[in-house]
Amino acid sequence: MKYVSVAFTGYRTEKLPFEPNEKNISLLSEKIKKAIIAEHEKGAKYFMSGVCRGSDLIAADAVLSLREEIGIELWCAVPFKNHRMTIPKNELMLYDKVLSLANGAVVLYKQDADGADFGRLYNERNRFMVDRCDGLIAVCPENGILPGGTKNTVEFARRAGKKVIYIL
Repeated sequence: MKYVSVAFTGYRTEKLPFEPNEKNISLLSEKIKKAIIAEHEKGAKYFMSGVCRGSDLIAADAVLSLREEIGIELWCAVPFKNHRMTIPKNELMLYDKVLSLANGAVVLYKQDADGADFGRLYNERNRFMVDRCDGLIAVCPENGILPGGTKNTVEFARRAGKKVIYIL
């Protein structure tokens, strides 16, 4: 099988195991860039982000920063139509940048969603990404992953026999 696509999963801002200040975010971004380059050297060209706050947006921005230099593409899987309203003000500029500069994006649920639907729709987005990737870069520890979407996505990928690369 040819290795061409990698998806990202990882903790949202409030679950990151460090203070999400500029220095720490920059250090995490550098780790993600190293993983992107390593996977690109193994054949990955397409990288997919679920564009949630925290790791997803940091990883998407890392892809954009390397795109021209190494010839990769960023694709985004937006879980639902009004997803932007779930992004805090301090991350909206990055969210808008990522979506405006991505090579492409798909909105999986075309209607407005309410809070009751969010968990299900995020899970569907995670399955969508795992189904379409050859590998997964997970911004979480390999052991002791906190409960939630990141853990679910890693488990989806493992069950599907996908390669998982852990960062943290």
